[in-house]
Amino acid sequence: MLKVIIGIALCIALAFFLYWNNKSVMITEYDFSHTQVPDGFDGFRITQVSDLQSEYFGKNQETLLKAVDETNPDIIVFTGDLIDRNHTDYDAARIAMEGLLEIAPVYYVNGNHEMALEEEAVQRFYKELDEIGVHVLFDKVEAVEREGESIQLIGLSEDTVFACKGNERSNKVRADEGLMKAALEKMECDVRGEDFVVLLSHEPHYLDIYASPKVDLVFSGHAHGGQIRLPLTDGLYAPGQGPMPKMTSGMHVSGDSTMIISRGLGNSTFPFRVFNRPEVVAVNLIRKKILN
Repeated sequence: MLKVIIGIALCIALAFFLYWNNKSVMITEYDFSHTQVPDGFDGFRITQVSDLQSEYFGKNQETLLKAVDETNPDIIVFTGDLIDRNHTDYDAARIAMEGLLEIAPVYYVNGNHEMALEEEAVQRFYKELDEIGVHVLFDKVEAVEREGESIQLIGLSEDTVFACKGNERSNKVRADEGLMKAALEKMECDVRGEDFVVLLSHEPHYLDIYASPKVDLVFSGHAHGGQIRLPLTDGLYAPGQGPMPKMTSGMHVSGDSTMIISRGLGNSTFPFRVFNRPEVVAVNLIRKKILN
């Protein structure tokens, strides 16, 4: 009888542990200091949400929305996989986006899961997002204005990344570097002057391609924090990187560009996160003074 009680207790403890690892949203804060941050954007808050994967966090996404609201964002950036190809739920995505819009303006790029959905349905959904006020930032540049100054947001769509792979959908195929750089350079031509530039793109393992003298800060997701994070690792597996990945969360620098990778929120093929809670990222921009 004692063994049965212990077994039941262990099962309950494991269920609670997995629920906490997969549904309790945490907030990670970063300060990002740069000389290109305009005076009017000193203290500007950017909150990143990524990889919802058609999941729910509380009734009507209340847990997620509460966490985002606590970050006090000036804008929200969503870096792909809003919808999941394996357990598709457009309502989960729609409710999340409508709630986020009540907190701050939302800028969105898509991910590899949106690319795997039925074309007519996902295009209809993109149109819905645009109609409710989401900035659907597919391969274009938009300015964010504040106190007479501006920063520039570039959105690299997953459509372009797939095209640079020869429309190959496998994560094992790397995009052609020359084609992707050409696509980014074309968009960079629309950047005004010496503005601070933020790039949104789903897949983080292309940092060496994203890095550019014109791109100051990059937001990416996709890696799911390596799914299972054991001590001394950045997770056990990430799409596009394979086993023992190195770019699954945190800040990474290449040349003049810094990338922030969100561990994201949901799961897809593998249903559980371990030691890897869902994450909302909040970045505080700081005007770095030039010393004479």
